[in-house]
Amino acid sequence: MSRLDVKNLTMRFGDRLIQEGIDFSVESGTVFAIMGGSGCGKSTLLKHMIGLLCPYEGQVLIDDEDYWAANEAQQRQIRQRFGVLFQSAALWTSMSVLDNVIVPLELKSPDMAKAERRDRALELLSWVGMEDAADKRPSDLSGGMKKRAGLARAIAGEPDFLFFDEPSAGLDPISSVRLDKLITDLRDRTGAAVLIVSHELESLLSIADDGIFLDAESKRPIARGKPADLKSATDTHPTVRAFLARQEPSS
Repeated sequence: MSRLDVKNLTMRFGDRLIQEGIDFSVESGTVFAIMGGSGCGKSTLLKHMIGLLCPYEGQVLIDDEDYWAANEAQQRQIRQRFGVLFQSAALWTSMSVLDNVIVPLELKSPDMAKAERRDRALELLSWVGMEDAADKRPSDLSGGMKKRAGLARAIAGEPDFLFFDEPSAGLDPISSVRLDKLITDLRDRTGAAVLIVSHELESLLSIADDGIFLDAESKRPIARGKPADLKSATDTHPTVRAFLARQEPSS
């Protein structure tokens, strides 16, 4: 069982406070949603968790190991336990889909035979329904296909933690629903903890087991729990309830 803990995290850019007082835990097999309106710091929080931005205060713990107190070699080992799908999928455009998936296999298992890496990459592409596109370039793919290829690459290193930044952004409703099911299927297949930054309500309500809501005005979290439960609870903060019900907040 793997576990990620964010403890009393404060995010700042110079004198500008983004968020403070962020506390939550995520364990293996859980889909955890990072919610909030535009500009509240959702993607910034994700970057703090995956090692791209250092907290102003607070900790990011991976199985009780403080990432930002670790040395460079230790941080590299921790990052090898991460799989990341960026909003644009961020596939290497000069490579085929297959070669995109092979790259993390080369990094994770340099002693693996070339043919074995290829077979493993093809297997991962079959998990996301992309085996027939293995030899295509990213420029030949639709938005949904790029996301699925990005998912295959994200899980190639057998990560304990999967981080998704707006995975449904830019997709049509049918593609979005298919991607949601794919994410939960991969969670069940791999046992990884899944952390999703999203404002897509249908996705949040259908697949998230837990979550946190960041408020841009107060600059701190104002709700914690399963999005579907927060939507129906009578004591949910009005801003959160309005967000989840797709309504204007009451004044």
